Amino acid sequence: MQQNTKMNYREMTQLPRQLLRAVVMEGVGTTRMVHVYARQGTGKLRLTPARLNPTPEELELAGEQLKDIPRSLLFLLMFLIPLPGFVGGYALVAIAFERWMGNRIKVLPTRFRHLLKPKPKQGSIPTAITETNSL
Repeated sequence: MQQNTKMNYREMTQLPRQLLRAVVMEGVGTTRMVHVYARQGTGKLRLTPARLNPTPEELELAGEQLKDIPRSLLFLLMFLIPLPGFVGGYALVAIAFERWMGNRIKVLPTRFRHLLKPKPKQGSIPTAITETNSL
């Protein structure tokens, strides 16, 4: 019990640093997205050689990042307008909504999702394995 408490305390003290890192990585991902779409635009205008055009994988990642921008806006409000309880309440509602919808609708940004959702217990089967086996 005491070991478990120490681990939870350690995780809680590292959470602000991890959230800041997630915000920075969202910014890096958004910058990469802009560069990919800029390369695609210049390729469409034939201003650059075709070999510099983005690959379909890069375009797919840029599309996922584009979908993350509206999801990130509410979390970025936390830094601009710190309202007590708003961010924590939003995170709880977002996690509950995603569970209720069965991950069909994603409300949390990608880089924040692994920080805010609880980790699966060691005895349980991960959902990714059960979903791939059912296909």
